[in-house]
Amino acid sequence: MRIALCDDEKTYHETIKNLLVQYKQINPGLSLSMSSFCSGKELLNHVDEYGGFDLYILDCIMPEMDGIGLGAALRGRDDRGMLIYLTTSPDFALDSYRVDALDYLLKPVDKPLFFRSLDKAFSSFSRTAREIISVKTADSVRILSVADIRYAERTGKRICYHMTDGSVIPGITFNGSFIDAVSDLLSHNGMLLVGTSFVVNLSHVTEVTKTDMVLTGNLRVPIPRRIYDSVKKEWAAFWLNGGKYSAF
Repeated sequence: MRIALCDDEKTYHETIKNLLVQYKQINPGLSLSMSSFCSGKELLNHVDEYGGFDLYILDCIMPEMDGIGLGAALRGRDDRGMLIYLTTSPDFALDSYRVDALDYLLKPVDKPLFFRSLDKAFSSFSRTAREIISVKTADSVRILSVADIRYAERTGKRICYHMTDGSVIPGITFNGSFIDAVSDLLSHNGMLLVGTSFVVNLSHVTEVTKTDMVLTGNLRVPIPRRIYDSVKKEWAAFWLNGGKYSAF
């Protein structure tokens, strides 16, 4: 699991690093790495150039951009990494829920509480890591995280996977029906067959109109008129039953 720490107090970088070392010592099977940043701008520049992290440990009170604003900026990039806030003030606790934070802890860091937060993070990470599909392309086999697929689209006899990083991955041509070809994807929670040409990841849907499903990244998937009511009900049920609605 890739961890990013962002705190303008450099003394806390060593504190968190030491705690992560201790945590790994009592959980020797875990694999983790940590990168340190002193400002939100520095972290965002790294994310924009090299991609995001699995877990972000953020200070709330920082100059220029506070931790809540940084969390919102990450979510605005469709970054689904987990957030743990460490701060000297309880004043931001409610705001942390707006960015779907995993936990909110006060400084100085209480080791048992911090380790409990890490337990939750690794448990969630392990579940997500198992949510994958393999896709045959023209020159390789790609392993795709289901969480990173916004939607899959049939184009002729080929399925194209539209990813959260903006890329489109074309699979090889398939035989038989579209629903059979996407059966592996449909077996994952939150994936909905829409019409005869699309499978949509409901966790990326921000709005359902009479004609379209609106997705993060300003993407749209058309809804056949005959199934509008059922699609809207499926999306509402997913959201009400714990589906993650992460658009900003």
